[in-house]
Amino acid sequence: MASPALATIPEDLLVEIFLRLPTPAALSRAAAACTSFRRTIKSRAFRRRVRSLHQPPLLGFMDAGGFHPAEAPHPSAPLAAALAPCAEDFSFVPPVVSSASYLSSASPSASYFPVGFLPDDEELPRWRPRDARDGRVLLDWVSLNPRFVQMWGDPEDGSDVSVLMDANELADHDPGARATWTKRERCNAADFHLAVCDPLSRRYELVPTIPEDFAARPEERLTEFVPMLAPTTEDEPIKVICMARYETKLVLFVFISTPTTSQWRMAAFPITIPPGGLPCFDCVRGYFYWTKMEWRDYLLVLDTRTMRFSYVHLTGYHVQLREQSIGHRRLSAVVVGREGAIEMFSLVGQKGSFTLHHTSLQNGSEEWKLEKIIPLPGQYEDYSISTAGAAEGFLFFRGAPEGLNNKNVDYYSLEVKTYEITKVCSKRELFCNPKHALPYFSLPTLLSEPSD
Repeated sequence: MASPALATIPEDLLVEIFLRLPTPAALSRAAAACTSFRRTIKSRAFRRRVRSLHQPPLLGFMDAGGFHPAEAPHPSAPLAAALAPCAEDFSFVPPVVSSASYLSSASPSASYFPVGFLPDDEELPRWRPRDARDGRVLLDWVSLNPRFVQMWGDPEDGSDVSVLMDANELADHDPGARATWTKRERCNAADFHLAVCDPLSRRYELVPTIPEDFAARPEERLTEFVPMLAPTTEDEPIKVICMARYETKLVLFVFISTPTTSQWRMAAFPITIPPGGLPCFDCVRGYFYWTKMEWRDYLLVLDTRTMRFSYVHLTGYHVQLREQSIGHRRLSAVVVGREGAIEMFSLVGQKGSFTLHHTSLQNGSEEWKLEKIIPLPGQYEDYSISTAGAAEGFLFFRGAPEGLNNKNVDYYSLEVKTYEITKVCSKRELFCNPKHALPYFSLPTLLSEPSD
């Protein structure tokens, strides 16, 4: 408990003292000492100053299977364990429909399941994390199995019917039977339900579905739909970007929610992208970067402020790396580094050992240069290690100690400034087909930047 003498310290001096506490955990303890301390620490102005001084700690990873908190001896392990019940629970976000409605063909969502088909309890539709940034999580409403677009022929008139399906639906459906989904000419972007939430404060906003007139404008069949959460600004506290891939174009559907208005807008781009699913992306200073093995010569870049695509060519040292890359997984990540430069880590495997090659491209330069080669832990076999994205000045990679089919996979972080490698946690997954793991950073609710 705070002494009476401390309680009489002027508030402006208290602010300066609290700002000099070394960790968010120390601030939380100070807030619990007395009412006046808590009032100072909870003030909007103080929390914004804390946010500028203290990087939010890494609490763990989110994926379709739940939340995987940082484990001891990781420095965030105590805080992650305390906040895990909140971080893994999205039940406070209202469901799009009740599970019982999936038994009725009258439900708008009956197009997701054949009439009379009800999956096991663990496979019931629910909110799934798709992206995380600034302590918030972008959710979409699907079952645990990945959803994709499947074409079916209507035996009555011979027309094609495009529907959203889960993997277990495809296995259980009788191809000889007439499709029982809600019929429409083709599936479009209006079929997806999204929400943005802060799991620690239990706040959320349901994102309205994309207007039908927007979603129906592309004349081609929708082949992929990727929702993303853009960095927040004071003018745009919530910004969701949905990249829809069609046969010959990309379409961006952008939702912006401000204190006065909320609306969708659309932009189409005639950009040619190689076949196959869109890879995971990294967000650096308001830009999204995509890297992929098939894209040997460039990065795809999206400016989230102007909604314009561009390319960054991989020249210089990256020409030497092209013949050293391994596997077919995502092997490069763009990270936060020095101002005025793009920095990237590329994974290289040679004779059972793995290294990360740190490269940079300075503004005005046309040649990528090598900064450093970092050896990775040596207990992993060939092809059993891959990068897992980057965020908040960290690179993440995963490794399976006993080979490809081992379900216990280790996750590591590498701090970009110091090259320090720290094990974050272990979690169960099939390494050959890993679920998309999202690094989750957040301050405790008491210290987080106000979002209202």
